[in-house]
Amino acid sequence: MALTVQSIATDSNFDVRQAIGTGAGTPITVMAGFIDRIHKDALHSSVYSYLNIATTSFNTTPGTNSYTLTPTNIRRVLGVFDFTKNRILFPIERATSPVSQVEKQEPGAGQQGSPAQQFGVPAMEPLSLQTGQPGYFRHIGAQQLNLYPTPLQVLQINVSYEQQVVTLVNPTDVLIVPEDARDMIVAGVNYLVNLLVKRMDEAQVWAQIYERLKKGDSLV
Repeated sequence: MALTVQSIATDSNFDVRQAIGTGAGTPITVMAGFIDRIHKDALHSSVYSYLNIATTSFNTTPGTNSYTLTPTNIRRVLGVFDFTKNRILFPIERATSPVSQVEKQEPGAGQQGSPAQQFGVPAMEPLSLQTGQPGYFRHIGAQQLNLYPTPLQVLQINVSYEQQVVTLVNPTDVLIVPEDARDMIVAGVNYLVNLLVKRMDEAQVWAQIYERLKKGDSLV
């Protein structure tokens, strides 16, 4: 069964014993705002975030490095892949960012591994920007994607991206997350409701439950 704004509001009101009342506006109006905030947070940072990832592709034009992506709901680009050459492209910052002092340090006596690996420095050597074969990208604005260096041949480029989440407003609006996520969404809404009515101890409990459910933990 699909989750709706009304079904989440009903469950939350039951949990907090009708905490929202006179003076807080129409309950469903207030609840809809809370549900929308939690729904977006869950799709951006929980085990259900995969539901908010999409892909698009385009073909390069020789001598052109700037392209307009078709989707208009891109929140951020997650990855770029050169399907033609079977190669991953990296953010341009990986080629231009200075190395920190911590990353420059060599392992001391008795230390295992390298600081470079521990601090997320690319495992691959930076690709040359002079080859004419794209190795890096930069996402600019809503839809622009630049490739570096400028491609000299036609390539199929695949882009994975996180979508902007549609705002929930009406009681009948359907959430993207499945029924399995009901407890997580309700816990997050309960946290916001208890904050609203200044029940700080209860809010803290619900916040902890929400964070655990976001990670996929079981409370049973």
